[in-house]
Amino acid sequence: MSTTAKSGASPSPRWLRASLWRQLLMPLVGLWVASAIVATGAAYQFAGRTTDQSFDRLLADDARALAAQLRWENGEVQFVASRETADSLVFDSLSRSHYTVRTAAGRKLVGDLVLPLPSSETPPPPDTPLFFNHAAEGGLMLRAVALRMQPTSGDESAWVVVAESKAKRQQVTNEIALAIFLPAGLAGFVIIPLLYYGIRHGLATTRHISALVVQHGENDLSPLSVEEVPEELRELVQHTNALLQRLKASIDEQRRFVADAAHQLQTPMAGIRLLVDDMRRIQRADPMQPMDIEVLAQLDEVATRGARMVRQLLAYARAEEETQVENQVFDATSVALQVTQRWQGPATAAGKALAAPRQTPSSGDCSVDGSPTLLGEVISNLIDNALRYGGPHVAVDVVAQESSVHIRVIDDGPALDAPTRAQMLLPFWRGEHGQPEGSGLGLSIAQRVVERMSGKFSVRVGPGGTGTCFDIDLPRSALH
Repeated sequence: MSTTAKSGASPSPRWLRASLWRQLLMPLVGLWVASAIVATGAAYQFAGRTTDQSFDRLLADDARALAAQLRWENGEVQFVASRETADSLVFDSLSRSHYTVRTAAGRKLVGDLVLPLPSSETPPPPDTPLFFNHAAEGGLMLRAVALRMQPTSGDESAWVVVAESKAKRQQVTNEIALAIFLPAGLAGFVIIPLLYYGIRHGLATTRHISALVVQHGENDLSPLSVEEVPEELRELVQHTNALLQRLKASIDEQRRFVADAAHQLQTPMAGIRLLVDDMRRIQRADPMQPMDIEVLAQLDEVATRGARMVRQLLAYARAEEETQVENQVFDATSVALQVTQRWQGPATAAGKALAAPRQTPSSGDCSVDGSPTLLGEVISNLIDNALRYGGPHVAVDVVAQESSVHIRVIDDGPALDAPTRAQMLLPFWRGEHGQPEGSGLGLSIAQRVVERMSGKFSVRVGPGGTGTCFDIDLPRSALH
């Protein structure tokens, strides 16, 4: 398989990659260009309409100037001016105007071009201009106005028609549009650089913040200053400072954990070394003497304790990672039952009674999201702790509540005071019970796993003021 196929689609061009100044500049430029196009188009349409109206008024004035040369004698119409006078009345320096004056019966009075009358079923009132378009020979488009003149109903009706080429209208419209568009286009060469440098100047603060982060280095987790940060970026810097504080706390916790782990491992390792040295001394004194059973038993006990501590150290360190990787919906009651069944043998050997959770229809659905393996380890650690240091009776309960699943591990041993209950959740803490085999990590692992599953872990005095009760509250799965 090719590299492209493995990595998916090819990378985007550089100019399309995420850039804050591009994301700010491009919408502004696009908005300006779109506004300029819309404004220019509207101006072009408005200029065209205004030009047509102005030229139509001039065309009607020419028609009325010719109509003023009409006279009626005994009801018959005559054009009293000469042809040269008529030509001068409709003269236009931009383009030649055409005209014709004729009676309604078709008798031509004067004119340089035969122009048609407007198509109308009923004749318009006298002295009312009618505008229409006419295609002359050769494909020339003309704009024409027709004016019907009739002083009285008994007089002969006359038509005055004046036409001109539409090319000059288009020319004037283009000149007006160019006069509007050209300054707007030239303004773009000023506006776009101003936008560019304005945005670049406004984003200089982000580069300053980036430089501050780089200057911090890998060992400097102090908060960033927010004094000169703009209001729009202040929340981002505050969240970054909060993240730095959490990161610093996590690093400090890891350093304390490594130091405590090294200290705790030092004791079993020193014990193993002393026992091995003792065995070597005995062997050197008498090579034929068999191994001391008591020394071997002590060595096995110390090695077992060291191995258990190593396992719990690994479990504590991997709790967060495994909780995120192994995430599924499972039944908490089933997990508790399986763990309780595994501990029935050790409980009987210790002379204690272990009560398993009861799964009844009234228990409800106890589905939760998370890692069933790690939750099983949590319950196992709590049962182990109760069997080692609690009373003769240990019980595990799982109950579905409205929005959570409540798991409880309780014993009937002596009640613990508040300071002891607070300290017993700290890593490597061991009570004064005279049993050295504990690592002091079981309860810390349980609390860490439960919190990674968005739950709550607490310890309190059992019912009736006796014993110890460990409470786990996990949110119910959304799929329950």
